[in-house]
Amino acid sequence: MRDKIEAYVNELFRNAPDNPQTRELKEEILGNTLDKYEEQVSSGKDDKTAYQFAISGIGDVDELIKEYAGDSGEIIEAESTPVVVTEPETSEKQKPSLQKIVVAIMWCLIFVVYLVISFTTGAWKFTWVTFLIGFAVKFVIDGIFELINQKQ
Repeated sequence: MRDKIEAYVNELFRNAPDNPQTRELKEEILGNTLDKYEEQVSSGKDDKTAYQFAISGIGDVDELIKEYAGDSGEIIEAESTPVVVTEPETSEKQKPSLQKIVVAIMWCLIFVVYLVISFTTGAWKFTWVTFLIGFAVKFVIDGIFELINQKQ
C-alpha cells in the first residue's frame, strides 16, 4: 500500500515545478500521508479503509503548488486532480479489537461483582469502590495491549 500512496502523491505533483520547495512539500505530504495510513492500520482498520482515510487528508494541492514558482518566476499550474473519498462499505462489519472485547467483558464482571457484594453485605456506600478498581484494571489492560502492539 505504501507504493500506492507514493504513486498517488507523485501523480499530484506530476506537473509541479521541479525545485527544492516543491520537492520538500511533496516529501512532507507523502510522509504525513504514510503516517496517517500507519496510524489507521495500527488502530485496526483494514488496508483499503486506511488508504482512503489517509489520501482524503491530502485534499487539493494545486494552490500550494502554484505558490512555488520556478526560477524564472513563472507559475506552473498543475492539472486539477480530484480526490475521491468513499466511505467504507456498510455491508462489511468492522470487527471490534480484542482489547475492546476484553475491556467490555471486564466492565460486565465489575458490575456483577459490585451488585453481588452490595446485595450480600448491604454496604452500598462502600462498594462503589469496585468501579475505581475497575478503572485501575482497565489501565493495566490498556498497558498490556500497548506493549503487545509495540512488539509487533
